[in-house]
Amino acid sequence: MPNNRKNDASASQQQQSTRANVSFRANPASPVAPARQPVDESTSIAKIHELLQKLSESQTKILNDQTKHFADIRKDVSETRRAVEAVEAKLADVLTRMTSAEARLDMLEEAERQRCDSPPAASSEVERLNAKLTEYEDRERRVNLRIYGFPERVEDKDAISFLRDTLPEILLDDFQGGLDLERAHRSLLPAKPGAPPRPFIVRFLRFQQKERVRQLAREIGDVRWQNHKISFYQDFSKATQERRHSFLECKRLLHSAKIPFGIGYPAVLSFTTASGVKHRFDDPMKALRCIKNL
Repeated sequence: MPNNRKNDASASQQQQSTRANVSFRANPASPVAPARQPVDESTSIAKIHELLQKLSESQTKILNDQTKHFADIRKDVSETRRAVEAVEAKLADVLTRMTSAEARLDMLEEAERQRCDSPPAASSEVERLNAKLTEYEDRERRVNLRIYGFPERVEDKDAISFLRDTLPEILLDDFQGGLDLERAHRSLLPAKPGAPPRPFIVRFLRFQQKERVRQLAREIGDVRWQNHKISFYQDFSKATQERRHSFLECKRLLHSAKIPFGIGYPAVLSFTTASGVKHRFDDPMKALRCIKNL
C-alpha cells in the first residue's frame, strides 16, 4: 500500500510540470521570468555628470546669492553704525551745550541773588555820588596850579628848585621867605616830538601863596620867561577839565568879539554884552547859540 501512494504522488507531480511548461510556451510575456536588457554604461555616466553639473551650478548660484545678501547686510550694518555714531556725536554736543547752559544759568542765578541782596544804586544816585567825588577831588587840588609855557627839560630833574628861583623872577615878587612848594612835576603824559611842552603841576603848602601867584599873573597879564609866554591855571580833576573844555569854542568867539568872560566852578560860563546884559550858561550848546546871535 505505501508503494502505491508514492507512485501516485510522483505521477501527479509530473503532470503538473508538464502543464506548466505548456502554459509558459503559450504565453511568453508572462512576468514570471522577464528577460534582462543590456545596460549602456556611457549614457549613464553622461547623465550622472549632467546631474552633478546642474547640482554644482545650483550650489554656486545659491552661494553667490548668499554672498550678495551678506554683503547687503554688511552695508546696511555699516550705514546703521555710521548713523548711530552721528547720533551719538550730536547727543554729546547737545550734552556739552546743556552743561554750558546750566553753568550760565547757575552764574545768572547767583548774580541775580547777589543783586537782590545788594541792589544797585539808581542812575540819579550814581550821578550824585560822581558829582560829590569830583567835588572832593577838586577841593583836594585847591592848592595846585598848572603852569604852561616852560620848554621841556629846563628844570634839569629838579622842578621845585627851578620854580622857586624862576617864579619870583617872572612875577616880580620876592614872596617873603620864598615859595613853599610841596611838590612839582611835569604832567604825566609822555613827551612827544613837535608837541607843546607839558605843563608843570605845582602843589603849594599854603593856599594863600598859590592865590598870590595867580593874582600877580593876572595883574601882569603877559608873563614871559626867555621870550616864552607863561600861563597859570587852576588844577582841576579830569571830569571838571572836560566840562570846562567843552566851552572852548564859546571862549574863542568871545575873544574874537572882545567880550570879557569868566568860567566859574565847576563849569559855568558868564559874560556881559556891550549893552550890559549878563549871561550865565552851564550848557555849552546853549551858550554857543546865544553868542552866535549877538
